[in-house]
Amino acid sequence: MIIQSPQKSQWVLSEYGSGNQQRRTIKVPNRIATVGRTDESDVCIAVSSVSKQHAKIWVEDDGLHVQDLGSTNGTHHNGRPIQEATLAEGDLLQFANAVFRVGCNEEEMSDGTMEEGLIPWAQTLMTFERLLSQRAVVPHYQPIITMDRASTPGYEVLARSDLPELKSPAAMFEVAERLGQNAALSELMRDEASRLLMASCKTNAKIFLNTHPDEVGTDRLLSSLTELRERFPSIAFIIEIHEGAVTQVNEMRRLREQLAVLGMQLSYDDFGAGQGRLLELVEVPPDILKFDMQLIRDIDRASAARQDLLRSLIRISQDSGSITLAEGVETEAEHETCVQLGFELGQGYLYGRPATVDHVV
Repeated sequence: MIIQSPQKSQWVLSEYGSGNQQRRTIKVPNRIATVGRTDESDVCIAVSSVSKQHAKIWVEDDGLHVQDLGSTNGTHHNGRPIQEATLAEGDLLQFANAVFRVGCNEEEMSDGTMEEGLIPWAQTLMTFERLLSQRAVVPHYQPIITMDRASTPGYEVLARSDLPELKSPAAMFEVAERLGQNAALSELMRDEASRLLMASCKTNAKIFLNTHPDEVGTDRLLSSLTELRERFPSIAFIIEIHEGAVTQVNEMRRLREQLAVLGMQLSYDDFGAGQGRLLELVEVPPDILKFDMQLIRDIDRASAARQDLLRSLIRISQDSGSITLAEGVETEAEHETCVQLGFELGQGYLYGRPATVDHVV
């Protein structure tokens, strides 16, 4: 495939990456340039999967050219492994796990036919870009009830989308992880969920918003939550931190203080899924402590020792000032046992499945 392009065009590669490398733009030299992971390369891509001398790239009258130099993990053009290829504006160029979009500063390019049949990863990458740029997420809200079932004081926001490749939260965050976009996806989900609630005039209940572990302890998280509060002053937010991210007492204490200034509450999610974090629980108790569903599953049939252990954890939590919530309740028997153990709130399919904003009351 050959695409005609004007001479003297400035070709660039825009990176899909993470950290300081995220979204950088590399100008392609007007000569034959080497691509590799060391500083000796003309185009340095500091990714371990990229070979020291991975490929070479150059400009000719018919466009931008690339040739693989026998790299370990290969060079791909629009998802297809290649030895040599001519690139057009908008193409995807991949060196091992490092993915770039090809650009050109000319406004008009001659017509050409791009090859079809992208591999699933390249297709998914472009779909994820659309997810972010078009705000194509569809937040779902799962009810949180009082254990007497008298009221629904809150809803947890869960990630969903209508894009076929990215329907599940697992699929979305798997791609986000590879692209270093975990924080961006979390921010979008929190913002869109709040916008829909405000537009629907449904701001009475408390809204539990998830964070990604990568966000915890960063200035970016505080900045995004501050902006969220400024945009949606009437919504009662509870910010959920996964138990695995609750590791530094001083860090969590600062976060709790910062949330208090913003008029937000703190929740520890999936408590008991890992190490239990009892020290952090006592030193920096959250407003809400959500017990992981693995502790709740079949609790009605569990041994007396297991039930006593859970009862003790509930008592410690409540003595520390936290409201306790049982996650993943699916049967009436589990519900009744959770009531007997002393849980104050519940969440699970027994009480309601995640649904769109139309189902929020």
